[in-house]
Amino acid sequence: MTETPATFGEKLAFLIETMHPASRGPYDDDELARAWGVSRQYVWQLRTGRRAEPRHTVAMKIVRFFGVPEDYFVNDDTTVAVMRQIQDVLRARDTARADTDPGDDVELRRLALRIVGLSAQEREVVSTVVEELRSYDEQPRRHRARRKPPRPERG
Repeated sequence: MTETPATFGEKLAFLIETMHPASRGPYDDDELARAWGVSRQYVWQLRTGRRAEPRHTVAMKIVRFFGVPEDYFVNDDTTVAVMRQIQDVLRARDTARADTDPGDDVELRRLALRIVGLSAQEREVVSTVVEELRSYDEQPRRHRARRKPPRPERG
């Protein structure tokens, strides 16, 4: 990344080029239009800068689709942080073992990007939850606590 994209279209183009499963290329305008509930032409206008910014409802669909913070398109510091994280994840993915599920890459990137805006204390909570899940999954099945509450007794 040599410079920070300045326009909505440039920032969107970066997401389209990078935020896709490793097993395929970038999403095309038809796929994005269906996902966001807009026309293919509207997506093209946003991506190419012919339309400066989308409606607020569409912008929220875009950030949810790519899993980026809501201020990715309006705050340059957030944009730079997100772009760096995406590039770090892509580098890690490219050096990862070949037996990993390509579908996991998108979810991993989305999760990493959601953590960007959290405070240090909130990140610690997320880290604790992840460690508890790992610990639970590492236990033999017969030793795991039940996740479902017991059924209430009939009286």
